[in-house]
Amino acid sequence: MAPFPQPRIPFSQGRIPLRIGFHLLFILFLFSQILLFSSLEAPQPTAPPSTQAPAAITAFTPQILRELPAKDPAPLVPPRVLRPGTPARRPADPGGKPKIAIIIDDLGFVRQPTEAFWELDIPLTFAVLPGGEYSRLHAEQALDLQQEVILHLPLEPLDPSIDPGPGVIRGSFSPEEALAQLRENLQAVPGIIGVNNHMGSKGTQDPVLLRLIMAELKKQGLFYIDSRTIDTSLGAKIAREMGVPTAERNVFLDGLGTEGIPGQVKILIEKARAQGKAIGIAHTRPGVAQAIDACLPLFAAAEVELVHVSTLVE
Repeated sequence: MAPFPQPRIPFSQGRIPLRIGFHLLFILFLFSQILLFSSLEAPQPTAPPSTQAPAAITAFTPQILRELPAKDPAPLVPPRVLRPGTPARRPADPGGKPKIAIIIDDLGFVRQPTEAFWELDIPLTFAVLPGGEYSRLHAEQALDLQQEVILHLPLEPLDPSIDPGPGVIRGSFSPEEALAQLRENLQAVPGIIGVNNHMGSKGTQDPVLLRLIMAELKKQGLFYIDSRTIDTSLGAKIAREMGVPTAERNVFLDGLGTEGIPGQVKILIEKARAQGKAIGIAHTRPGVAQAIDACLPLFAAAEVELVHVSTLVE
């Protein structure tokens, strides 16, 4: 800390004796040290509690996040321990073959279409919804198969008549409500190493809400995949700004139905060859697992490498 500024003392025209001058300087030094010590020991004033009514999430700032009460409705996510044999997350090798990751969304609510994916002997990343009858079961089964599991986080869509299901985070939530719901969702699915959004055409355009989410993901050491359910999504942009490892979906493989999957796979392959990597998303619908299985020769012929999505985040 800079020395306490010494005030300039006006002198009379007569000269002050040298001994008196030293005494004055010593007294001023002692006085400055007392002031400095007092400033260090004085308690810092706390910000007054907000007098506003519970604000919408659009009023949230990073400062509010730091001022949330210590006791929250949902506990923090405990450190995740990878099971033996689970591949550690690693960045994609810049050289070699183009790389493709396939995410399977919407696990937790249907059994047969989901469990059909257990037969595919390729790296897959499974995005599990919170609150489903089979959410924990499917996450555990995927982990047993040495596949990756991420949380499929329900965010608010533009159409208010559409229900994203249990655990949705809405823009009308207060910061405390949004953070508590996020933590509850993170707790609901075992073994997750990342998050992607479920729906969220409205939520992923809300920078204030996204900063709240990314701050928590960064704290928990999780990555974020932007599902890009709308072209104007800010998810990946804000994740990068806040230092959260991220990547973006390139193609919805079953966006044209199961019969359109081969054509969508070809588009995904072309994107991977053009930019070195690409991410495709499919869903737990009847026939999707079988259609992807039938397309495996296309990946082999194109000489692309199928990987878990964690290897593609940056």
